[in-house]
Amino acid sequence: MGIKRYVLLSIVYMLAVGLYVYSFNGDNYTLKIYTLSLTLPIAIWIVMPAIILFLASISHLAYYGFKDFFYKRALKKDLDTFIKVSKKIILGEESGLKFKTEFFKLPSFIIKTLKYSKKANLENLENEELKECYTLVDNIKDGKYEDLKKFKLSPTNELYILNEINRLKDEPKYAYTILKGCENLDTDLCQKAYNELLNIGTFSEIKKYKFPIDKNIFRKMMERYLDDEDSFDMDINSIKEILETFNATSEDYLELAQEIKVKLNPDELIDLFKKLYNEKGHVAANAYLYTLFDLEMIDKVRDILENSEEEDFLKFKTLLFLRDHGKNIDIIKYLREC
Repeated sequence: MGIKRYVLLSIVYMLAVGLYVYSFNGDNYTLKIYTLSLTLPIAIWIVMPAIILFLASISHLAYYGFKDFFYKRALKKDLDTFIKVSKKIILGEESGLKFKTEFFKLPSFIIKTLKYSKKANLENLENEELKECYTLVDNIKDGKYEDLKKFKLSPTNELYILNEINRLKDEPKYAYTILKGCENLDTDLCQKAYNELLNIGTFSEIKKYKFPIDKNIFRKMMERYLDDEDSFDMDINSIKEILETFNATSEDYLELAQEIKVKLNPDELIDLFKKLYNEKGHVAANAYLYTLFDLEMIDKVRDILENSEEEDFLKFKTLLFLRDHGKNIDIIKYLREC
């Protein structure tokens, strides 16, 4: 029964009883308690218990009505909070939001331990905010770039980082923007941005960032440097410094000598590897001797070999012996395989 109907029927009932009693007894009755007295018609005294019960029941209904109203309002707020928490969880964010009702405490605890990783069937999902979040995550994981400004994700958020990587793939020059904000050079995003810079940046731009240069990075630089269609340029001193940075081996110097000869004239080649030989000794010796061999400066090769120790440069001594006896072989192949 609704509270309005209850009030109406109660009033009708009390009026009916009061009128019925009054119809056959219209006298008054005085109730005395100590010094207090109250005179009312007998009909009202008869209805008085019903009135008291009516007021008590109305108070009871009002109390629990308000209580139910506030609970439902708290439940609605918790539902909104649950949706906000769910959005954050879907997007991989931490949530410090709390719930007021017991109804949502267990679901909220459970959802915070979960992680969305598999495409969901959104056909029956009616909440557009959650649907948007699910679709956003799926798109980013599929390699698409999405505008995340309104979601205000933290820079360390996995989804945010993946989205930045997606943008980097579509816009290689975005690497400059990423690198400007790189405080920790070891992060995956900064490493990918730097790798992209190796493909598009000038040598001076690459040097500006203090990433450690290893053999693989040097190899990428050399590929661009040796490409006639690429404007990438490195000075010889920088090449020498980089080789020293990653402790280049004899094989590295030999490979450099074989490749860089297309960029330098004979005098520059000889000057470069002679300096390297004088500075690095045996580590750069094979590269220097190979350069002399390749430029047919046999007398110079012979002079170096004759003034070396008996156990030094055995491969080149063999090569010189074979050449003196009319045998020409692939020097690089011989040096690497024998």
